[in-house]
Amino acid sequence: MQIILEDPDILTDMRKLVGISDKRLYLDLTYLVHFYSVNNIRFVPEARKELRKHSTKYFVWLLRRSEFKQSLAREISAYFISHGLIEMLDTFSSLSKEQIIPIFQNLIAPKEIQQMQAKYRGHGAEQAFAQILTACGLEIFPKNKDKDPMASHDPNVNLSTMAIVQRTADNDDCHSFDLIIKNSDSKIRILIQSLIHSSDPGQYGVNKSNETIDIKKRLKLYNNKINPNEKVYLLGCVDGVGFCENPNGTIIKMLEAFDDFFQMHTLFKVPVFLQKIGIIDNIKGICFDKQFFETDAIQHFETTYLHPAGVANMTGKEISNLRILNAGKATIIFK
Repeated sequence: MQIILEDPDILTDMRKLVGISDKRLYLDLTYLVHFYSVNNIRFVPEARKELRKHSTKYFVWLLRRSEFKQSLAREISAYFISHGLIEMLDTFSSLSKEQIIPIFQNLIAPKEIQQMQAKYRGHGAEQAFAQILTACGLEIFPKNKDKDPMASHDPNVNLSTMAIVQRTADNDDCHSFDLIIKNSDSKIRILIQSLIHSSDPGQYGVNKSNETIDIKKRLKLYNNKINPNEKVYLLGCVDGVGFCENPNGTIIKMLEAFDDFFQMHTLFKVPVFLQKIGIIDNIKGICFDKQFFETDAIQHFETTYLHPAGVANMTGKEISNLRILNAGKATIIFK
């Protein structure tokens, strides 16, 4: 208890020792402080019936500033003890520093690193295609996703009205998207879903693919009622070796529902698709990375994507004096 009071930041080290994620810690502590009540002491200002999530940083702050920090430290200490902290410390106390370091690096830290990497892979992909879109001069929402992809919540759209709304769980027309592209009149033209699976998608991936099918059906209903020139499209960022675990239950279904899809190596497909459907007209050509794409793959892209969009295959040509942008394993050349 005294160690926690002297250095509240040690909560992070303690949770790693007992194999608890940051999210698991702050959710458990949120529950703990909301239901703790001794002699009318409340650790948090909200009423017990209002269960409000608090971050780990908030609990560190409480341990420094709260008038009840002694009691809070006692409860948090009991929490860690119940999760085996004493046994872990007893084990490590019998080891030398040279023995502890490889154990931490190879057994404890990897779990933490994997969780962080999974989180940043998804957000990194969102930032990458957001940067491509803003470079093409498009209006995106959330507006700052190209600079800080973790700063904003995914926007929700009512697919019957094509308006950005607050999430309503009982409204089947309401779905969230990772990025939205608007036209010059601020009308929604593109909805983007991003699914990066570096491991087995599991039931989440299956449910998400089913949601994509449902979204497509609702988009068709909406598009049938409006001017064809204002049609709303659905794009998918689908990447990661994890999809091979259950392709029929996940990615194969989704590919048929998307108007087009792209991956991190094929980000160049995004502006080409947008030019093909008439949203932009500022792409002159594409230079492919011949070390990555074989000849037949380049020919496929040229026939399927470049020609219909009026984009030239400029692979091997001099482009040093032109405005360019790297987009996956190719380079975009602007007019």
